[in-house]
Amino acid sequence: MTTETQVVLERADLEAAILKANESHDEVVKKMQGEIEVARTASAESKSALDAAVVRIAEANDRLVALEQRGDEPEAAPESIGARFTKSAAYSDYVAGRTSVARLEMKTAIINTFPASSVQPLVQGQRVGGIQATPNRRLTLRDILPVSPTDSNLVEFTRENAFTNNAGPQRDTASPLAAIENVTKPESAITFTLATVPVITLAHWIPLSKQVVADSPMLMSYVNGRLTYGLKLKEETQLLLGLGTGGELTGVQTGATAYTVESPQLTNEIDIIRDAITQAQVAEYSPNFIVLNPADWDSIQRRKVGTSDDRYVYGDPNMSWLATPLWGLTPIITNSQTAGTFLIGDTNGAMIFDRQQASIEMSTSNGTDFVKNMVTVLAEERLALAVFRTEAFITGSL
Repeated sequence: MTTETQVVLERADLEAAILKANESHDEVVKKMQGEIEVARTASAESKSALDAAVVRIAEANDRLVALEQRGDEPEAAPESIGARFTKSAAYSDYVAGRTSVARLEMKTAIINTFPASSVQPLVQGQRVGGIQATPNRRLTLRDILPVSPTDSNLVEFTRENAFTNNAGPQRDTASPLAAIENVTKPESAITFTLATVPVITLAHWIPLSKQVVADSPMLMSYVNGRLTYGLKLKEETQLLLGLGTGGELTGVQTGATAYTVESPQLTNEIDIIRDAITQAQVAEYSPNFIVLNPADWDSIQRRKVGTSDDRYVYGDPNMSWLATPLWGLTPIITNSQTAGTFLIGDTNGAMIFDRQQASIEMSTSNGTDFVKNMVTVLAEERLALAVFRTEAFITGSL
């Protein structure tokens, strides 16, 4: 016989002994109650029998506790019924002679588990609907650039390479006194370059089981939304910082003109941005937007006049953090921009060409999806970015 089997048999014997002792206890109590009703007191024999019953219950429970400890059960050993009885107020009254009967009723406490968990049979947890997702980034670059459709995989445009402007009065330049008629007018020259940009593909996918697609329509809608957002988030980064290699766009900032100092009077970021505007104006462009990292925008808005002057140089706590243009430039505040770097530009200097708008497709023909009851959900878009004039955009460090 194994130790486990022996423990089980001994436990059964002890539980039967406890049950029998309790029954004997109850019989003695009933007898004593009858004696009290007749003689107003219980006989010495009944009192002795009650004490003996209490002792037997206590001994049996003590043996049961010892058996549980020998069986290496993880729960802490409970206090025996006998021990709890001898500590009760009813037993104290009986010993002191204040009552002729001492009785202890055993009750099972029904309580919740702590800490609360998903495994609790009596209480149903409250399920909050929906899925709590991470916040989406504000995507704004597409909103400020002009957009046009295309039906090709390559976008071509003509870029003026050089313009020699010799416009002037009709006259003979050989002598100031020469005739101004019947002479050749000045000739100018223009050269052009054919520029091309490829249409690139942005895509990603995720596998789902057919069962979860069928059983959870909300999840399917959520996945579609997150995949579409993922495309747009990558698009935002590509429009700004795409390297132009390895199937990437050539981002506006990647091909922009480098900032060069125009004025020696620069003391902060606000001065640098105004100086970059001057550089663009010298090149005959009129920038109308600026792209900044949130940390740099915060530094600009919270700059004070001086250590003893709490007035803000530019920011106004009474207005929205994004409401006021800086030097007339619309602020585009995005984490896609690198901290410490700025980009200003003229929105007419570039254009987005959409070959295929963002779309969601589902298929079971990806590898072994069909035999595994899996579905591949694919999000994809195709687009090109043409920067017509790199001089229309200026980038530099703050």
